[in-house]
Amino acid sequence: MESTDEHAMESDTDLISVLPGEVLQHILSFSRIRAIVRMRRLSRRWMRVIECLQFICLDYRDFKHWKVEKFARFVDNLLLIRSKVDLHTFQLYWFHYLPLNCNDLRKWILYAVKHNVKVLDVELDMYDKTALPSRIFTCRSVEELSLQMGEAPDEDLEHVGLVLPDIIQLPSLKKLTLSDVEVDQLSLNQFIGRSPNLEDLHLINSATYLDLIASKVLKRLTLDGFMHGPKRFTISAPHLVHFECQGCALQDVSWGEKPSLESAHIDTWGKKYDGESEFIGVLLSAKTLALFGSDVKVMLEKELPACPVFERLTTLEIGNWCLTEDFYAVLRFLQLSPRLGELTLMQEELPHAARKGAETDAMPIDGMTFQCPFLETVIIQCSKGDDGINKLVNVLAANGINPKKIQVNFYEDIEEMERAENRRIIEEREKELCNFEKMAKKNPEWVDESRYADSNPETDSDEYDDDYDDF
Repeated sequence: MESTDEHAMESDTDLISVLPGEVLQHILSFSRIRAIVRMRRLSRRWMRVIECLQFICLDYRDFKHWKVEKFARFVDNLLLIRSKVDLHTFQLYWFHYLPLNCNDLRKWILYAVKHNVKVLDVELDMYDKTALPSRIFTCRSVEELSLQMGEAPDEDLEHVGLVLPDIIQLPSLKKLTLSDVEVDQLSLNQFIGRSPNLEDLHLINSATYLDLIASKVLKRLTLDGFMHGPKRFTISAPHLVHFECQGCALQDVSWGEKPSLESAHIDTWGKKYDGESEFIGVLLSAKTLALFGSDVKVMLEKELPACPVFERLTTLEIGNWCLTEDFYAVLRFLQLSPRLGELTLMQEELPHAARKGAETDAMPIDGMTFQCPFLETVIIQCSKGDDGINKLVNVLAANGINPKKIQVNFYEDIEEMERAENRRIIEEREKELCNFEKMAKKNPEWVDESRYADSNPETDSDEYDDDYDDF
């Protein structure tokens, strides 16, 4: 009996084209935009599908040999051929050494806003900090907004980050990511207060002297670097389940309505900890924790002695201080984590740890023991030539951890593996792009997308420019 696949091959049935339109749109969301444009020539059905394209993803790496002007004309004409239907996703990633024209950028984003975009994702390397249209921040349809703005050009001396408008109202917003955007207390209050469904908030090098982050619905919060400050601020988010914090001192963070976090990643740079509220209380229900920094060590030494058991904790990453000289916090954590299954210890070399300088002396560990019957994986990360690592291994082995389960990874090898993986990804993408270019030359029956990039949109339609005025 013939299989369905064999029957389809013999009858030359196009199984892709017969799929429902929404399925085709989902498939196209994973394809290169230049290849998508060429598909218009396949059939009338495909022409209609492409002209109703729901996902527009523009990545500079697919246009790396093009001039900026040619890329701009391509995008203009791509938008011109679209039917007047709603747009689900508009993504633009631009890291060319030449910045995009601000007027083009405004025009494309306003097109997305006008067509009720749900996911707006813009990541730029250089741009005019005042160039983005204010209508982005009053779009009623957008559910996910990501603006990662990079550095301002050298001549832009007035602003460090993107300047937000006075009015912010995004009633459908669920996820917000801002990088290099000037977010002060007033603008943050508008984002939270006028976006009743905002559950994900990620501020990367954006927070500007915040006093309070308060939300009854927020579930995930990232604070990665501060544009100005930081000074002490309070988080009052009782339903928070995930928290990431980097680039500040731990003592600057205090809690109002405390959540029961399921996971946290904290990597701070302070030298001491004199926080007024008990920090460890928000971590007690966590399943996954990553805790790094000298002030984290000080906080743990202060609060762990009287701490209850971490009943749910299964994965722990901890360190970035000299563990071989001060292992108390780790041992105490292990005593309080009966269900722990994965442990990663990150060691700093003693000279570097001394330069950072924690404000407490090493606490004694004589007589301290622990039992972690579910611990299956222990990874120790350190620099090559660190002679103190054997001390960590011996302490773990003395408490019943099989040395075969302990793996030592060197930072130098990790960095080399990461560089090799990045090279592989770049080479693979370059190869794919090269194959695409060769295929395009061998198939002249395909529509050449450069045709769209050669026309002048200003002469094609007066309506196009009228639609994108910034009000």
